[in-house]
Amino acid sequence: MTFGTGGDQGGTPSGGFDFMVSSNSGRSGSTGPDASKSALDFSDRPRQARRRSGVDTGAIIRTAVVVVLAAAIVGIAGFTAYTVVQNAEADVKADSAAFCADLATTPGVLAEAGFGWPNDSTTGIAASLEAMKAYQARWQNLATVGPPTIRPDLAAIAAAAATITASVESSNTIDRPGNLAAINNVTSQTSLRAWAKKYCD
Repeated sequence: MTFGTGGDQGGTPSGGFDFMVSSNSGRSGSTGPDASKSALDFSDRPRQARRRSGVDTGAIIRTAVVVVLAAAIVGIAGFTAYTVVQNAEADVKADSAAFCADLATTPGVLAEAGFGWPNDSTTGIAASLEAMKAYQARWQNLATVGPPTIRPDLAAIAAAAATITASVESSNTIDRPGNLAAINNVTSQTSLRAWAKKYCD
C-alpha cells in the first residue's frame, strides 16, 4: 500500500514521499493456501509414522491362535495317553484276579521264607512229600492262570519245588534247611511281593 504527501503538479511529484509496504506470504503466520497445505502435511506425518511403526495386530492374533491350538493338541494328547495308561492298568488288574484270589486264601504267605514252603520238622517224609507236591501244584497252576508278566516267576517257583520234591522222593530223606534255602533263593528274586502290593491290595 502507498502513503504520500503533497500533490501532483504537472504530473511531477513535489514536496512529498511515497513508500510501499508489502506482505510476504512465505512468512510464518500467513494464511494463504500454501500455508494451509504445509500445516496439513505436518499434521499427517505423525499419523503416517505411527502407521509405519505400529504393532502388527494381525500377526499377534495369528500367533495367539497357533499357541492356543498347540496347547489344545498337547492337552488332548496328554489326556489320551493318560486314558491309555489307565486302561492298561485296569487290564493288568483284571489279569491278576486269579493270582490275587489264590494268595488271599493264605494271607501273608508272600512274607514267609520260600512263600510258604512246607518245612515242618514234626511231620514225616510221607506227609512232607504230600505238602511239597501241593505247594508245587499251587504255583504250577498260578503259572498257568497268572498275569503274563509274572508267569516266568511263578513257573520258576513251581520248577524249583518239583526239583526238591523229586530229590526227596529218590533219596527218601529230607534236608529241611537246605531245601528251604533252595526254594527261598528262587522266591526272593521274584517281583511277586511288589506285584501283589500294587494289583491285589
